Amino acid sequence: MSRKKKKIAILGCGWVGNALKERLEFLGDEVNCLSRDINMDTLVGFYACDVLIIAIPPSDEYLDVIEDAYFSISLNEALDTQVIFLSSTSFYEGKKLIIEAEELAKIKDPNTVILRLGGLMGYDRVAGKYTAGKTIEDRATNYVHRDDVVGIIESIIEQNIRNKIFNVVAPIQSTRKEIFTQNAKAFGFEETHFEGTSDKTKSLNSEILCEVLGYSFKKEDVKDFWK
Repeated sequence: MSRKKKKIAILGCGWVGNALKERLEFLGDEVNCLSRDINMDTLVGFYACDVLIIAIPPSDEYLDVIEDAYFSISLNEALDTQVIFLSSTSFYEGKKLIIEAEELAKIKDPNTVILRLGGLMGYDRVAGKYTAGKTIEDRATNYVHRDDVVGIIESIIEQNIRNKIFNVVAPIQSTRKEIFTQNAKAFGFEETHFEGTSDKTKSLNSEILCEVLGYSFKKEDVKDFWK
């Protein structure tokens, strides 16, 4: 059975958004990358879409841009747009802006799917590279490979999932000390030094996501992300 083509808008075509665009276009969808110029994107009809993916990083204008995006899709009353909002596991650390953004998304559209993404890794994003030579606290990792973020969003679109909140982290986690040390040796950069252990963040899991979507992670173990 042929796949029905969808019109998909991505607000925030960064490291994840661009990879997602390539994958969805490969599957035959029409994909438009949106800018923060809401008026122009609305004028050319980009917000008249089957799926809106909000993938912008937090900024001073974060809440305003999110609110404007929801308003723009609400103008197309004939369309039942599926909204996927990329949030962060820093929600569990009480990050005020992240919490407010999720609350706003659910108020604007209770059927929004919220993905609380762990630390985005893989390819040129190598854990430990940017702390080389520094001294930091050890803590549990909550990483996810970019390929799995793309695969999970693809699955959510395919199954038309609505009104869910998922943690998105690889099933097998580790510690920053183990992963950073492993990568320093593998890639030849200076090791990170560790002093003390933080218990503020514990490893999360994606069991509910896997159960609902029937999804199997491509990169299950964070130790294998760069192999």
